[in-house]
Amino acid sequence: MGKTAIIFPGQGSQKVGMAQDLYQEKESSTAVLEQAQRVLDFDLLETMFTDSEGKLNQTENTQPALVAHSIALFEALEDINADYTMGHSLGEYSSLVASGVLSFEDAVKIVRKRGQLMADAFPNNVGGMAAVLGLDYDKVKEICDDLSNDEEIIEPANINSPGQIVVSGHKSLIDKLSSEGKALGAKRVMPLPVSGPFHSSLMQVIEKDFANYIDKFDWHDAQFPVVQNVHAAGETDAAVIKDNMIKQLYSPVEFVKSTQWLIDQGVDHFIEIGPGKVLSGLIKKIDRSVKLTSIQNLEDLKGWNEDE
Repeated sequence: MGKTAIIFPGQGSQKVGMAQDLYQEKESSTAVLEQAQRVLDFDLLETMFTDSEGKLNQTENTQPALVAHSIALFEALEDINADYTMGHSLGEYSSLVASGVLSFEDAVKIVRKRGQLMADAFPNNVGGMAAVLGLDYDKVKEICDDLSNDEEIIEPANINSPGQIVVSGHKSLIDKLSSEGKALGAKRVMPLPVSGPFHSSLMQVIEKDFANYIDKFDWHDAQFPVVQNVHAAGETDAAVIKDNMIKQLYSPVEFVKSTQWLIDQGVDHFIEIGPGKVLSGLIKKIDRSVKLTSIQNLEDLKGWNEDE
């Protein structure tokens, strides 16, 4: 019998109105969302539901909003028996809650701090990211190595699918690659609306502060393996998982290898929990034979619970 993995999306999947249907109609989801609201230092629910102040896309707000939405769905799902869990970057924190490594409250506090440190790491216009479409990893790595110099760097940051590699680094080099990308063989190079060089070695500047902060929380062994972005393998040991979450800040997201690792363990059903279907789309490009289920709102939730 095939195995199942539950997967959680990262930044970029947020949208105004997210989780409002769950909050209004699903008691367990309401409790999760109100719990997050209580432990945070800003109006999370207003930001998610109406975003009248335009704060949702600020990374320090986006991160707790996405974890809250994913866990509000996860807690309301009936008969969800997973063999593995995985998240994309920020989504890995939702997977840590799902597998019992972190409490939901602690995860929300950690990602709020993570977002603040990431946002404050560099002044605006110093770092950035861009999606390179139509080139494989080796070619993108070669281009990045050629563009980098003693003062400025650009590196592969998210290995999302064959032909979709996100790069990260100094904005001047991101701009250069964006303008020269087609000449270098890419179908397109799209700058991403982010404020920093996330998942590049430049983010090591926040490593110590983040490590000191997450030391305050209780980390538990996982109840079932969490596939970690940093090295694309399942882990259950709390100390290893915690160490990898620090490294994740400045290491590439190995999404292709992580997905392939799960398929090699016998996973043939991926259930994406959270807003959007970004990860399902990426997995389809990695292996078309696996089953994909997306649960992103109240309607999907009801459909799942009725079927099970």
